[in-house]
Amino acid sequence: MKYVLFIAADPAGEHTDENPESWVEKWNGRGVRLEGMPLKPVAETTTVRVRADEVLVTDGPFAETAEWIAGYDLLEAADLDEAIEVAASHPMATGGRVEIRPVEPVDHGPDTDNVPHEGDAPASRFLAIVRTDPAAPPHTPDPAAVAEWVRDGLASGRYLGGEHLSPVEGATLVRRRGGELLITDGGYTDVPEWVTGIVFVDGDRDQALEYVGRCPMARSGMVELREFRTDFG
Repeated sequence: MKYVLFIAADPAGEHTDENPESWVEKWNGRGVRLEGMPLKPVAETTTVRVRADEVLVTDGPFAETAEWIAGYDLLEAADLDEAIEVAASHPMATGGRVEIRPVEPVDHGPDTDNVPHEGDAPASRFLAIVRTDPAAPPHTPDPAAVAEWVRDGLASGRYLGGEHLSPVEGATLVRRRGGELLITDGGYTDVPEWVTGIVFVDGDRDQALEYVGRCPMARSGMVELREFRTDFG
């Protein structure tokens, strides 16, 4: 089963000298970790909402929280217990916190398959984090409209895949504090705007924003556009 790990910051995190590269090598070598990338600082986020056919673009994340997503990893694990083992061994389980979310496969129909990713070198420049928004007018995205958005994105090179996640009620939070492993139910932060999915979006920022602004899910929720961090030199 596939799981997404959200690697999140936490002011209560503890210092660790653990090497994240060793963690990557271990779980890549076992065939459990499929891919993952860090994201640029949350201050560089752009949030997109669509309300009454108007695209609203604002600088910054959906909310000012001390816990924010710093990166993601995609696993192919036997079960939740193995996903917890992987998350618990991540250095950020000590330095921050790790949310585990099961992936719910969604079939949008013909010609909507994800573009294959190449491990830790995602083809896209951006990760679009799709969230709920309790303040938004009620709106149920039409599956046909979602499929059309996906096909249009594939044709233009904007859309390179995505993962739909199970509800946050099925999330598991993993932390290590004082050498003790803490496993609790729930997301990485306690907010009503929980993550429903992730989408890989390519192009320059204006192209990515234009595409995200047509996302059917932005009418009932919001989309945070985060750029992948690749400047490791």
